[in-house]
Amino acid sequence: MPSLSSFVSSNQYSTESTTFPLIAGMLMGNTYNPGITFNGFSGAAGNDPGGIFGWLVYSRSNFYTPAKGTTAAQYIVYTTPQELVGDLNKLSGITACLISNPGEGGTYGFFVTAGTEDNIIQLSPLPAGKDFLYAIAYLAYGGQLVISPNVSGLDRYISDSETYFDVVIGQDGKTSMCQWLITQPYAAGIFPTIPDATGITGAGYTMQNYATLFGNSSLVSGTTVANRIFNVCGLNTVSDLDTTSLLFGSQITYTLPAVCDVGGAFTRSKNRNETYLTVAGVDRSTILNGNLINPIDWNSTIKSTLRNNKVNFFVNYNPKFLGSDIVGATATGAALTNYDRIGPSRLKSALEEAITTIALKYLFDINNPQTRAQVTAEVQTAIDPFTPYIDTTATQIICDASNNVDNASTLTIQVIIKPILSIDSFAINVTLTQ
Repeated sequence: MPSLSSFVSSNQYSTESTTFPLIAGMLMGNTYNPGITFNGFSGAAGNDPGGIFGWLVYSRSNFYTPAKGTTAAQYIVYTTPQELVGDLNKLSGITACLISNPGEGGTYGFFVTAGTEDNIIQLSPLPAGKDFLYAIAYLAYGGQLVISPNVSGLDRYISDSETYFDVVIGQDGKTSMCQWLITQPYAAGIFPTIPDATGITGAGYTMQNYATLFGNSSLVSGTTVANRIFNVCGLNTVSDLDTTSLLFGSQITYTLPAVCDVGGAFTRSKNRNETYLTVAGVDRSTILNGNLINPIDWNSTIKSTLRNNKVNFFVNYNPKFLGSDIVGATATGAALTNYDRIGPSRLKSALEEAITTIALKYLFDINNPQTRAQVTAEVQTAIDPFTPYIDTTATQIICDASNNVDNASTLTIQVIIKPILSIDSFAINVTLTQ
């Protein structure tokens, strides 16, 4: 029977494991449609259960005893590519959703035959199949993937797990995803650039139009959601992948924007405890499967164009690797500062979270020198784990009479931090009122 196991076969698909997996979210498919019907054993997938998400819910609820989850699931979590493939392989022999020939239905399936070349059947991914390819591309790096058809599902995951997302990965610019990111102060969004002249997303040198995607042009600058947007110019091609387990005598060649591979760079950086430094460089961001087909020569003038456009690129080196780590939601020719780099940006977000938590603890205590001394001591303790990433000689914690009033209902904390990979310092200002 057809199966997707060829895609994760160890002789042509490499994986990594992590101690501290990155938690990534992706929007895939649609809400599960429980009213689907199929015409007999091996009937064609002429009805849509909800794209890949619907197929997964259908498989997990119908072909496991006991069922995995419920048909009301809003998200599904995977930690290995084999888990994902195992769920989808349950569909083999039940419908023609995994592989079909043109004219035989399968409109809402995964792969379709697309002619023959050198006596080898060529396959082409349908929308659900393309989602599948994105998913295994990211999972190869050892991260954790949360699949949901909508941002409500991502919210539900946060509520259920009491865990924030590290990143969300977009196959393109989606308004719902970008507007959701505005409300997520600790998640970064990884997105491909707009299409180039040939119409290929991720090949262009210009970022998405975030002013429109955010629905608020004021958000494309500053240090709110803009400094959590990571734009990628990169295309990863997997060539002549043997897919014999899916269809005898077949193979597939496909190209995806390298956003999942950049997610892999974030995964490696987190596993190396280097999240607050960078995700770029040969040690963190080489491609695990496939080949990056549009790298940039380090001395190319295109590099300056991309950097000015706040677009990250891969370097034409052996091996190819991510050659920049810039964040931003609007192009600018201004000199880059620490706010424009992903490491210091995430460092600032993490410190803001830690310091805000401390401020909440003391908010209803009497605002006097004794309380402020306790706050200062706790803030210093909270900063200590970040010392590998900051210049401790330049750290200042200000919570005293200079920015507070005795017995006031407002507590103010200012912390000045200088990342070790920057000549600039940044200030974290937390002010809470009872």
